[in-house]
Amino acid sequence: MKKSNLFFSGFCFQAEEEIFTNFANLSHPYTLSGFSYGAIQAFQKALLLTNHQRLQTLNLFSPAFFQDKSPAFLKSQILGFKKNPESYIQNFLKLCGNPNRKFFKYGTLSELEDLLFFKWREKDLQELLNKGVQINVFLGGKDQIISPENVYKFFSPLSTVYLYKDLNHCLSLDHL
Repeated sequence: MKKSNLFFSGFCFQAEEEIFTNFANLSHPYTLSGFSYGAIQAFQKALLLTNHQRLQTLNLFSPAFFQDKSPAFLKSQILGFKKNPESYIQNFLKLCGNPNRKFFKYGTLSELEDLLFFKWREKDLQELLNKGVQINVFLGGKDQIISPENVYKFFSPLSTVYLYKDLNHCLSLDHL
Protein backbone atom coordinates (compact mmCIF):
# COMPACT_ATOMS: atom_id res chain seq x y z
CA MET A 1 0.00 0.00 0.00
CA LYS A 2 1.26 3.48 -0.80
CA LYS A 3 1.32 6.19 1.87
CA SER A 4 -1.29 8.26 0.00
CA ASN A 5 -3.77 5.39 0.28
CA LEU A 6 -3.55 4.97 4.06
CA PHE A 7 -6.08 7.66 4.98
CA PHE A 8 -9.38 8.43 3.24
CA SER A 9 -11.06 11.80 3.69
CA GLY A 10 -14.62 12.57 4.66
CA PHE A 11 -17.32 14.32 2.63
CA CYS A 12 -16.30 17.98 2.20
CA PHE A 13 -12.91 17.27 3.80
CA GLN A 14 -9.33 16.93 2.61
CA ALA A 15 -6.05 16.16 4.38
CA GLU A 16 -7.79 16.05 7.79
CA GLU A 17 -5.89 13.05 9.12
CA GLU A 18 -4.01 15.25 11.60
CA ILE A 19 -7.29 15.65 13.50
CA PHE A 20 -7.20 11.93 14.34
CA THR A 21 -3.52 11.31 15.15
CA ASN A 22 -4.24 11.46 18.89
CA PHE A 23 -6.65 8.54 18.56
CA ALA A 24 -4.66 6.01 16.55
CA ASN A 25 -1.42 5.40 14.68
CA LEU A 26 -2.23 6.48 11.14
CA SER A 27 1.27 6.18 9.71
CA HIS A 28 1.75 2.44 10.14
CA PRO A 29 2.20 0.94 6.67
CA TYR A 30 -0.28 -1.88 7.38
CA THR A 31 -3.09 0.38 8.56
CA LEU A 32 -5.97 1.89 6.61
CA SER A 33 -7.97 4.73 8.15
CA GLY A 34 -10.89 6.87 7.08
CA PHE A 35 -13.13 9.57 8.44
CA SER A 36 -16.91 9.56 7.86
CA TYR A 37 -17.30 9.04 4.08
CA GLY A 38 -13.62 8.14 4.02
CA ALA A 39 -14.34 5.32 6.49
CA ILE A 40 -16.51 3.72 3.80
CA GLN A 41 -13.69 4.10 1.26
CA ALA A 42 -11.08 2.65 3.65
CA PHE A 43 -13.41 -0.27 4.40
CA GLN A 44 -14.01 -0.95 0.71
CA LYS A 45 -10.26 -0.77 0.01
CA ALA A 46 -9.63 -3.24 2.86
CA LEU A 47 -12.14 -5.68 1.36
CA LEU A 48 -10.40 -5.49 -2.03
CA LEU A 49 -6.94 -6.32 -0.70
CA THR A 50 -5.76 -9.70 -1.84
CA ASN A 51 -4.26 -12.33 0.45
CA HIS A 52 -0.70 -11.27 -0.41
CA GLN A 53 -1.39 -7.65 0.58
CA ARG A 54 -0.96 -7.18 4.31
CA LEU A 55 -3.39 -5.23 6.49
CA GLN A 56 -3.28 -5.24 10.29
CA THR A 57 -5.62 -2.45 11.33
CA LEU A 58 -8.64 -0.64 9.94
CA ASN A 59 -9.51 2.60 11.77
CA LEU A 60 -13.00 4.00 11.14
CA PHE A 61 -13.45 7.52 12.50
CA SER A 62 -17.13 8.52 12.78
CA PRO A 63 -18.05 6.14 9.95
CA ALA A 64 -20.85 7.37 7.70
CA PHE A 65 -23.73 5.17 8.83
CA PHE A 66 -27.17 5.99 7.50
CA GLN A 67 -28.81 2.59 7.12
CA ASP A 68 -30.75 3.42 10.29
CA LYS A 69 -32.41 6.43 8.61
CA SER A 70 -35.75 6.48 6.83
CA PRO A 71 -35.99 6.76 3.03
CA ALA A 72 -37.67 10.15 3.58
CA PHE A 73 -34.65 11.40 5.54
CA LEU A 74 -32.24 10.22 2.85
CA LYS A 75 -34.35 11.82 0.11
CA SER A 76 -34.51 15.12 2.03
CA GLN A 77 -30.71 15.18 2.27
CA ILE A 78 -30.35 14.74 -1.50
CA LEU A 79 -33.03 17.36 -2.25
CA GLY A 80 -31.47 19.81 0.21
CA PHE A 81 -28.09 19.45 -1.47
CA LYS A 82 -29.57 19.80 -4.97
CA LYS A 83 -31.58 22.88 -3.99
CA ASN A 84 -28.69 24.80 -2.43
CA PRO A 85 -25.33 22.99 -2.19
CA GLU A 86 -23.60 25.91 -0.48
CA SER A 87 -26.21 26.15 2.27
CA TYR A 88 -26.29 22.37 2.68
CA ILE A 89 -22.50 22.19 3.07
CA GLN A 90 -22.39 25.11 5.53
CA ASN A 91 -25.04 23.44 7.69
CA PHE A 92 -23.22 20.11 7.41
CA LEU A 93 -19.94 21.65 8.59
CA LYS A 94 -21.72 23.35 11.47
CA LEU A 95 -23.20 19.99 12.55
CA CYS A 96 -19.70 18.47 12.28
CA GLY A 97 -18.44 20.98 14.84
CA ASN A 98 -17.14 23.78 12.58
CA PRO A 99 -13.82 22.16 11.63
CA ASN A 100 -10.84 24.23 10.56
CA ARG A 101 -11.43 25.58 7.04
CA LYS A 102 -8.02 24.33 5.92
CA PHE A 103 -9.59 20.86 5.73
CA PHE A 104 -12.52 21.99 3.57
CA LYS A 105 -13.22 20.97 -0.01
CA TYR A 106 -16.52 21.02 -1.85
CA GLY A 107 -18.32 17.71 -1.73
CA THR A 108 -20.28 16.43 -4.71
CA LEU A 109 -23.80 15.08 -5.08
CA SER A 110 -22.34 11.73 -6.14
CA GLU A 111 -20.27 11.50 -2.93
CA LEU A 112 -23.30 12.41 -0.83
CA GLU A 113 -25.41 9.73 -2.54
CA ASP A 114 -22.63 7.17 -2.07
CA LEU A 115 -22.36 7.78 1.66
CA LEU A 116 -26.08 8.07 2.35
CA PHE A 117 -26.96 4.82 0.58
CA PHE A 118 -23.95 2.71 1.61
CA LYS A 119 -24.89 -0.42 3.56
CA TRP A 120 -22.44 -1.77 6.12
CA ARG A 121 -22.68 -5.56 6.24
CA GLU A 122 -21.70 -7.73 9.17
CA LYS A 123 -20.46 -10.47 6.85
CA ASP A 124 -17.96 -8.05 5.28
CA LEU A 125 -16.67 -7.00 8.69
CA GLN A 126 -16.39 -10.68 9.62
CA GLU A 127 -14.42 -11.34 6.42
CA LEU A 128 -11.82 -8.80 7.53
CA LEU A 129 -11.71 -10.24 11.04
CA ASN A 130 -11.16 -13.70 9.54
CA LYS A 131 -8.12 -12.28 7.71
CA GLY A 132 -6.71 -11.07 11.05
CA VAL A 133 -7.56 -7.40 10.64
CA GLN A 134 -8.19 -5.41 13.85
CA ILE A 135 -11.15 -3.05 13.29
CA ASN A 136 -11.31 0.07 15.46
CA VAL A 137 -14.27 2.44 15.42
CA PHE A 138 -14.03 5.89 16.98
CA LEU A 139 -17.24 7.76 17.83
CA GLY A 140 -18.20 11.07 19.39
CA GLY A 141 -21.12 10.90 21.80
CA LYS A 142 -22.32 14.34 20.66
CA ASP A 143 -22.17 13.52 16.97
CA GLN A 144 -25.00 15.29 15.12
CA ILE A 145 -24.33 13.65 11.75
CA ILE A 146 -24.69 9.98 12.65
CA SER A 147 -26.35 8.26 15.59
CA PRO A 148 -23.47 7.21 17.86
CA GLU A 149 -25.77 4.81 19.73
CA ASN A 150 -26.85 2.97 16.57
CA VAL A 151 -23.33 2.90 15.17
CA TYR A 152 -22.05 1.53 18.49
CA LYS A 153 -24.70 -1.20 18.49
CA PHE A 154 -23.87 -2.22 14.93
CA PHE A 155 -20.07 -2.25 15.18
CA SER A 156 -19.43 -3.36 18.78
CA PRO A 157 -19.95 -7.11 18.20
CA LEU A 158 -17.26 -7.13 15.48
CA SER A 159 -14.82 -4.37 16.39
CA THR A 160 -13.30 -2.36 19.18
CA VAL A 161 -15.45 0.75 19.58
CA TYR A 162 -14.22 3.85 21.36
CA LEU A 163 -17.00 6.22 22.37
CA TYR A 164 -15.96 9.68 23.54
CA LYS A 165 -19.06 11.09 25.18
CA ASP A 166 -18.23 14.81 24.85
CA LEU A 167 -16.89 14.82 21.28
CA ASN A 168 -18.62 15.62 17.98
CA HIS A 169 -18.44 14.13 14.48
CA CYS A 170 -14.88 15.41 14.00
CA LEU A 171 -13.99 13.90 17.40
CA SER A 172 -13.37 17.30 18.89
CA LEU A 173 -15.17 19.49 21.38
CA ASP A 174 -17.81 21.77 19.88
CA HIS A 175 -16.56 25.28 19.21
CA LEU A 176 -18.57 28.03 20.86
